[in-house]
Amino acid sequence: MKIIGFVIAIVFIFSANLAFAEQALFYKEVNIVGGYSDVDEWTGKSNSLMNSIGFEDYRKFSNEYGDFLTTDLQARLTYDSLEDSQDAVGVEIHNAWLQYKLGYGYNLKLGHFDPAFGLEPALDTHATLLQTLAMKNIGFKKDWGVALKGSMEKFDYKVALQTGSGMSIRRTDGSYLFTTRIGSSTSEDFQHGLSFLYGEALKTKGMSTFPKNHLLSDEAVTKKRMGLDAQYVYGSYLFKSEVAYGQDNDEDVLGYLFETDYTLPGHQNVQLELQFQSWINDIHTSDTDDSTLSAGISYKLNENVTLRTLVAHDFNLYGEKEDDKVLFQFYYFRN
Repeated sequence: MKIIGFVIAIVFIFSANLAFAEQALFYKEVNIVGGYSDVDEWTGKSNSLMNSIGFEDYRKFSNEYGDFLTTDLQARLTYDSLEDSQDAVGVEIHNAWLQYKLGYGYNLKLGHFDPAFGLEPALDTHATLLQTLAMKNIGFKKDWGVALKGSMEKFDYKVALQTGSGMSIRRTDGSYLFTTRIGSSTSEDFQHGLSFLYGEALKTKGMSTFPKNHLLSDEAVTKKRMGLDAQYVYGSYLFKSEVAYGQDNDEDVLGYLFETDYTLPGHQNVQLELQFQSWINDIHTSDTDDSTLSAGISYKLNENVTLRTLVAHDFNLYGEKEDDKVLFQFYYFRN
């Protein structure tokens, strides 16, 4: 834990340092979400996304040989409309990392960042209504730790060792998370990756870093996973898919996602989205799946403002009743 604390301190020191940054970008963020759900009724929340204000501070440090260090600090002050007043407000630390260039094609990352598994590291879902399998699969999208990124002739790879705690900084019951992903270059029209995961992950509720989100159990969950993911750009279409199989303790789990995005040729600021995802918590037991069909429209009003709407049907909420919901989002992000 002392090492993790030291890493976090370094991240904040570099993020605050103005003197030596060759490139410094500071973004302001406002996120407003609202809608209606059969289960939650009127809500200001969409899964892990809720009403918030925040910022992102992104910096590159250079010397006579070029860039050698990159830092990123991304945080939100949030309000959860579904919680009691004493638990409704929190601070979410999303990105809080520094990345040091070891040599050509090799980078060492320290701090809070994506585990190296599935679609999530390849996408930016920080502000989107549609999400990947990460929350249902791992239980969180970011974790605290260290990672090594490298490149081979035709593939990139990333190996990460993290605390297994997610948004908050804690280590209980020997928690840890090891992930690795090898995939094609992000510059290709057809991108694909193979991922593996093993660890003792903590089960938590909520996205708050300060105060700490709620720990649901003192016992970590033994997670084993293998995953495949792919993206393919074809004209105005973007196809995304992801599948993960493995175990949570002794239960066999399976998740899969298919999504098609279509950008209107005559209106490049309008995108239509259709997604189906399912997570089965025990493939040997009925009614343990959470399956959702979602359709959405994203409209980029200008370079700073994006408007989104989403209609979704949950076929099964892990054995509970079905749910229909409609959501609207206003998202502002400006340098």
